[in-house]
Amino acid sequence: MFKKKPEIKNLAPLRSSDRRKLADQIIRDYQVPIPEPSADDASSNTQLTLASLRNSLVPESTSSARFTTLLGPNLSLVSGTIYVGAHPDQEERILWFQSGKNPKLIPTVYTLWHTPGIVPLLHTPDFVVEEKLRHGSDLMIPGLVKAQTAKWDPRATVGAVVAVAGMRKDTVPLWVGSCQVDVCNLGDVRGQKGVAVKPLHWAGDECWSWRELGSGGQDPPESLQGWIGLTTNLTAGVDLLSLEEGQEANSGAPMDTEDSKETGLVDEEEEEREPSTKEVDEAFLQAFLYAIHKAKSEKAGPQFGLDFPVQPSSLISNMIQPYLRSQNQHHYVIKKTSWKNAKKFIKHLDKAGLVKSKDRNGGETVILSIDFDNEQVTRFRPYNLPPPKTTGTEGANKGENAGEHASSSSDPSVGQKLTIQTVYRPAPKLVPALLPSKTEFYSAQQVSSALKSYIEQHEDLGVQGGSTVKLDPFLANSILGSNPNYDDSQFLAAGRISRSALQKRILNDNRLCQPYYIISRSRAASQQKPQAGPPPRIQVTIEKRTGTKVVTKVSNLDPFFIDPQLLAPELQKKCAGSASVGQVKGAKPGLMEVVVQGDQRKVLVGDILAKRGIDVKWVDVIDKSKPKKK
Repeated sequence: MFKKKPEIKNLAPLRSSDRRKLADQIIRDYQVPIPEPSADDASSNTQLTLASLRNSLVPESTSSARFTTLLGPNLSLVSGTIYVGAHPDQEERILWFQSGKNPKLIPTVYTLWHTPGIVPLLHTPDFVVEEKLRHGSDLMIPGLVKAQTAKWDPRATVGAVVAVAGMRKDTVPLWVGSCQVDVCNLGDVRGQKGVAVKPLHWAGDECWSWRELGSGGQDPPESLQGWIGLTTNLTAGVDLLSLEEGQEANSGAPMDTEDSKETGLVDEEEEEREPSTKEVDEAFLQAFLYAIHKAKSEKAGPQFGLDFPVQPSSLISNMIQPYLRSQNQHHYVIKKTSWKNAKKFIKHLDKAGLVKSKDRNGGETVILSIDFDNEQVTRFRPYNLPPPKTTGTEGANKGENAGEHASSSSDPSVGQKLTIQTVYRPAPKLVPALLPSKTEFYSAQQVSSALKSYIEQHEDLGVQGGSTVKLDPFLANSILGSNPNYDDSQFLAAGRISRSALQKRILNDNRLCQPYYIISRSRAASQQKPQAGPPPRIQVTIEKRTGTKVVTKVSNLDPFFIDPQLLAPELQKKCAGSASVGQVKGAKPGLMEVVVQGDQRKVLVGDILAKRGIDVKWVDVIDKSKPKKK
């Protein structure tokens, strides 16, 4: 539902009566039981328990607002209402939403974390949550997991709202969807096909990260009381699942069990425990020391082959990630450290005497130099690096749908070779004297050849000095002097014009030749249809946000066969900063842009876009971060 950033109108506080009605509607729709009062209570206590339930579902000072967003492959416009509130000691979040004509309110994960048990809780392997569901994919029937001795929740029927959790944090809902089948009647899911649950909302979408001021979502808790998990011993009580050969990539995954490990479909990283923050910190420091050690041992010179200043994105992608003891990208990331971001990590290295850093305009911190003789560097001893691991799902997904949003390796735009050709459709006044058809498209070279043939067929035009052509009635009336936007008086007065100027005059005048463009790529199965207008250009804009924060926006990607939803995760990893996809402000619905933290123009143009076949001359870079000169 909220894969695309919604347009949210102004919030309006709910009246107390409307809030009570809303809470009562939720209690009816989800059959939420009212807490039992104490044994020696009075009727007033019953009212208190009902009031507390209402407050837990719809907190006081809840506000509402209308929203619109784009949904589905056709980017259909969907509207609805969001309800924003704050639980005790929590920030203001979207707690409920309603879309279309369906009056039923859908809870977000924030509501589920505070009101356990109001919807059925289903389970699926963790990598299905991370690599499929949190990218907006459906949950397929073979991806469902339950303990052997357990039964499916009887409330999980067609149309019911359900929550989905992974296997590690089996009591923490991370995904909300709508049942497409009677899950309660499925029994054994092995060998079954089809969609079990369609997504409505998940931790990580644009609803989860929304705040009236700023952005970013709240990290899920480690565990919650009140939700029923799988079992305390998962490997003993979980049904064994397996993917049928050739099955869709988003249709679930094999279970993390001994049997599935024998098949080679389960990554050993799934068995690793989650490291502590201190362990992740130490891994990052050791990786940095390893990078320095390797530079000193392989390169010569005062800087040992390192280019300074070192950008935060280059530090993480080139000096940290390749040298981590573990390649588990779910656990060993900068957000799991005590520093939380690359800027604070650089500051720590500076304080430790390993580097010299500097804050640049825009709030970015870079490394100016490294102390290669620091005691920590000289005492470092390298360790064995694990080979990069390929998860079972990545292996199973080879050859699958190229549009899958699971990883950048499935991005069909990577490695493409693009060509842009400008063609022209002639106006009727040029047909058939110069060009044979007004419905065909001609290249500039074909127009030049046609002009040459016309001059050769009319010997009276003559060529003076081998460069100019005498004007006849067709050239003078149909081409020159017909457009008031062009000053042709000097040519008409002289009665002559150079061939090159005449050709340029024809191609530049939209009344004579309407320009079209064709963008084709090596993987295209057929010729692309010409599109009216000049060739498009990718827009890269660097601008300031709140305070000194700088962001980079890249838009107009679709004409070049680049999916913003696939580009954003790669940018986030490459630039070591958050990246999001949203509607281009002021543009037609469906035109999306990617926004990434920091000034990332070099990474974008020189690396990310280059490997997608984008020539630098097709990119416009606009820097709005610098103050305007007076």
